[in-house]
Amino acid sequence: MINKDFIKECRLYIGLPTTALPFKDMFLGSLAALIATLGVIYFSQLLLEYINVANHVPYNIFVLTSIAATSVLVFAVPHGALSQPWQVIGGHLVSAFVGVLCWKYFGDNLMVAAAMSVSLAILLMSYFRCIHPPGGATALGAVLGGEAIHHLGFTYILFPTLFNCIIVVLAAVILNYPFIWRRYPSHVYFKNSQVAQISPGDRENEVTIEDFMKSISEHGSYIDITDEGWVEIFENAKRHAELDHEHPTQVQLGLAYSNGKIGKKWQIREVLSIEDKNIVKFEIVAGNNASLFGQCTVKEFLQWAKFSVDKNTFGVWTRKPMDA
Repeated sequence: MINKDFIKECRLYIGLPTTALPFKDMFLGSLAALIATLGVIYFSQLLLEYINVANHVPYNIFVLTSIAATSVLVFAVPHGALSQPWQVIGGHLVSAFVGVLCWKYFGDNLMVAAAMSVSLAILLMSYFRCIHPPGGATALGAVLGGEAIHHLGFTYILFPTLFNCIIVVLAAVILNYPFIWRRYPSHVYFKNSQVAQISPGDRENEVTIEDFMKSISEHGSYIDITDEGWVEIFENAKRHAELDHEHPTQVQLGLAYSNGKIGKKWQIREVLSIEDKNIVKFEIVAGNNASLFGQCTVKEFLQWAKFSVDKNTFGVWTRKPMDA
């Protein structure tokens, strides 16, 4: 008889999740991808006919093959960080530009051009915060796509790259909209989701990993992280929650402060000025009402602020030590 612990360990090694999407989501994602792909092919043909090159250029070069991988992300993982419009459009455009450049300057050595295209695409997508895995294939396609693709030159960036991306993004917005839990982009869903807020004073029980994982399953849309990853995040969150219970004792100009709340009540304020040693003027730089400005007394600000924060190298707000 096979040991259950051994089976569990094997599942973890191969990355087989314990939770699965409801069949309706599998079906909806598949159906939406079918419609979007048909749209890409159909409108690509129309475009070629409109610009009167249908007899000279095969329509399939105006269909980005890597757009299929984009469809998997956008329609199977609509709330994924790598599936959002900026990642889709920005990632493909940056990669297409890099691919064309690599072909033009390193095309004499196909191996070097191909490798450079993928490498530089990753670098620039990371720099512009538009990492989109199918973008690597877009860059590679510009190098290895053959004479027809090479003939397009920088037109490859607009057609098929930008043209196909716009069709897929619009299809994702339209086809997911009737289904509240799948609305795209993700901000449309989170902006309108109604989650009951429980104040710290009303809580009677500690949040457990079981509660946390149940909340994830109730989200409905697939989230790209393993079960072990969720557990680590949950345990780290509990560890951070135990640190620094005391409020700051003074407000310092130029620093940012968090109210330590969770969910939609979370807010970070950056101190812009302190007038007459009593009035704090600030900008809300993250969270609820981001980009708005406000003011209050120093006493009110200290009552609101839980701890000071700053951004790490990844652009994420993190708690600063009390003596920093």
